Amino acid sequence: MFIFLGYASLFCPLLPVIFISNKLYRYITDVLFNYWQYYPTALLEFLCGCDIQVSGDPIQTGETSILIMNHRTRTDWNFFWPTIYHSVAGRSKLTHPTKFVLKDVIRHIPGPGWVMQLACFVYIKRCWLSDKHILQNYIDYVVDTSYKHSLLVFPEGTDFTEDTKKSSHNFAEKNNLQKYEYVLHPRTTGFTFLTHQLLSKNNLDAVYDVTLVYPDVVPQNEKVLLNGRFPKEVKVHFARYSKSVLPKTEEGLREFLERRWLDKERTLKEFHATGHFLHGRILKTERRWELYLALVFWTLLPYVTLYLFIMADWFRCLVLAHTLTLVCLNYVSGGFQNFEIALYNLRKRK
Repeated sequence: MFIFLGYASLFCPLLPVIFISNKLYRYITDVLFNYWQYYPTALLEFLCGCDIQVSGDPIQTGETSILIMNHRTRTDWNFFWPTIYHSVAGRSKLTHPTKFVLKDVIRHIPGPGWVMQLACFVYIKRCWLSDKHILQNYIDYVVDTSYKHSLLVFPEGTDFTEDTKKSSHNFAEKNNLQKYEYVLHPRTTGFTFLTHQLLSKNNLDAVYDVTLVYPDVVPQNEKVLLNGRFPKEVKVHFARYSKSVLPKTEEGLREFLERRWLDKERTLKEFHATGHFLHGRILKTERRWELYLALVFWTLLPYVTLYLFIMADWFRCLVLAHTLTLVCLNYVSGGFQNFEIALYNLRKRK
């Protein structure tokens, strides 16, 4: 509900900006979305008592990077926002966006799915013929606009459960591979295509291997969180691989990804046996006032939005018009993110 009201009050009024400039629209929406990340960080750390322990190599602003992470639960994204808050280092961290590659069905969720469309997340359909086209359009757009950001990819394609583990075992048997007990065998096609294309266009600075583990409570689905069962600790480790050490061929990138997942299996196996996790530089943002300010701002914003929605005719019309436009684009063009790219290409041709 809070996300929907934030969409109404902050994102709906911005629609005209995209017809003026794609870059300006992307900059403003990125800052808004990044500042929203502070809110779940504050909620988890202050109200839920969840300690997000981040270590390893910080994400550098002013670069384009791909983040590859094991997908332990359906709720991983809730804990990834504070992870990003603590891991991004450098000037203007508020303007360095992080995008996700997500299942296409998520874009239809009112509120969260809409906002992530407006933030230019990447939605795929699990059909390579269409997904290759989607990824190519995205690559051309970010390369042409020199768009610096991080893109999170879940190579496993789904979260780790007993059922998906069995499917992974079946895949391993058919392909004469080792069976994993703590991760799923990664799908390599999308990652290798995305990484190879960005490298060939000299528009990728690094790949970060991100390993996540829940030492106590494993929030496998939303029901666990709704019942008030939050993990007290979440451990996340970042390992940076600069473009200079990345393989330059798709086959080499496929092997690179498979090696990273073999390393994850060994790391998580050792953690569950000994309690020891990966070591490295502790990444922690100490400017707590930012989180307190975000907590106040995002808590009060829904009430201001509701007041405007009830009292102001122009605001109701604005939200309704924007929502109808978004719903139409959802079915006509596959989402606002595709409309944004198409509008840029049209402007570029003219």
